[in-house]
Amino acid sequence: MRLFFLVNAMVSFYKAEKKTAAPKALEVSCHSLDIQGRGVCKTTDKIYFVDNLLPSEQARVIPALSQAVAGSAASKDKTAVATVTKYLTTSSERLTPTCPLQERCGGCPLAHIPPQMAFTAKIQGVAKILTKAVLQGMVSAKESKVSQAVGMSKLGKQSTIKQALAQKQAAEKNAAQQQAIKAMASEAAAVVATPHFALQAADSGYRRACRLAVRSDHHKMVLGFREGASQDLVPVTSCEVLTPRLNALLTPLKTLLNQMEGKRSLGHIELLDSDGAVGVLLRLTQKLSAADEATLLAFGKEQHCVLSVLEPFKQLDDTEVVRERLIYDEGNTAAEAATAAASAEASSNADLNLSSALYVMSQQCRIYCSPSSFVQVNAAINARMVEAVVNEVQPHAGQKVLDLFSGLGNFALPLAKSGSTVVGIDIVSDMVRRANYNAMVNGIDAEQAKFFVADLEAPFESQLWAKDHYDVVVMDPGRMGAKRAVQYMAKLQPEKIIMISCNPLAAARDCSQLLAAHYKISSWSAFDMFPRTRHVEIMLVFTR
Repeated sequence: MRLFFLVNAMVSFYKAEKKTAAPKALEVSCHSLDIQGRGVCKTTDKIYFVDNLLPSEQARVIPALSQAVAGSAASKDKTAVATVTKYLTTSSERLTPTCPLQERCGGCPLAHIPPQMAFTAKIQGVAKILTKAVLQGMVSAKESKVSQAVGMSKLGKQSTIKQALAQKQAAEKNAAQQQAIKAMASEAAAVVATPHFALQAADSGYRRACRLAVRSDHHKMVLGFREGASQDLVPVTSCEVLTPRLNALLTPLKTLLNQMEGKRSLGHIELLDSDGAVGVLLRLTQKLSAADEATLLAFGKEQHCVLSVLEPFKQLDDTEVVRERLIYDEGNTAAEAATAAASAEASSNADLNLSSALYVMSQQCRIYCSPSSFVQVNAAINARMVEAVVNEVQPHAGQKVLDLFSGLGNFALPLAKSGSTVVGIDIVSDMVRRANYNAMVNGIDAEQAKFFVADLEAPFESQLWAKDHYDVVVMDPGRMGAKRAVQYMAKLQPEKIIMISCNPLAAARDCSQLLAAHYKISSWSAFDMFPRTRHVEIMLVFTR
């Protein structure tokens, strides 16, 4: 009897899994592009999103396996992703890739799409996302009541007449609010349907910052980018989207890496083509040897670049951290930089690992940085974006501006230089120190611009700067958006909020919160910061 139960238990335990149905190929026709540049194809039961497919093209595709599991929730979805197996017809507008690495490198997934077509698809996608956010925000606003009025009757508190009057007054106020919200919703929908302006960039030679992966192949160091569908490295000797000065460094860098004794300790390399010199950063897993330091010093002198390393460093308490160290500063040999730098500034400069030759311009402000600093990769578009922010803020004396996720001061410093009093907030302490230094060297005193460290995704509301009042808030969060910061602004209630975002989905979520807090979208704009990629930069302007 026990054996019988044991066998039944084992049969139950080792029950065979259901076999999943293999996805079947189907033929589709593409009628448009989505925000990611994927072809949109409608069939009788689903909408398929297909990479590398243009409007008017027909292809045989295979749906992703996860969308074809019989009986699963995925199989009931109205949308699915598919991959082209064969083109039946191709568009005359399809671009032939001029880069030999296009099939492997993941850096330019939209290189087959004409630049204007790709940018238009992104703009239309953003408009759809914002329209949905407007509706969600207005629904939340409608759920709130502005009046809990107790009436104006002089009768007693328990009077039924007084209660009726109170209810009537509250109903009238709330009805008026609902009508106002309905009008705002109609206005907002019209505003988000079309961008205030859209700025397009050249689709080649625009990228001034990049990270390169390093790999050992048969005892030789290889430099390149990651593949689109994997983490495999694609060796690169030239890249169409990099600036000419960065391209010129790729081959010498490969030679340099193979000359180093500690080449196996190399993690990655970061390049920055600043408005001054070119910056190079080597990430190391071991401390740089004296011999390799001499090799790097010679390379910096030969290539006239600013070169630094990110290496392990043991502190006095024996804890190990990673620090950036300047190896060669081209600015020390540049005559104009030498005459411009005062001795006091030079000492601060050294403490911050900054070179007088490595800087980016933000309007009339020169922002010194290191090769590892975050800067917007597209210099031409960033200049137009800063200009747009300054035009919206209209900086003037007596105006207080809060710049959240301020970085090195890309927006804060031009605003302060133009008259506003600016407070900048960032989570990275090195960025904050460098922003304060950059304010000083640009002739902006601490009363005009001051930067503080704070994690804007953690409780920060008790900090002194957060308790102040601001007329305008400018924010440029990362891809995750600014959920907590938006909640803070809903309570702060500045007259105007300017949100920069490289992730329209996160921006739409944050936008809904602001709309629910009775803000409205005055305008939005699009910037083609990242041609040939799926990304787009947008600017949203909110007013109360």
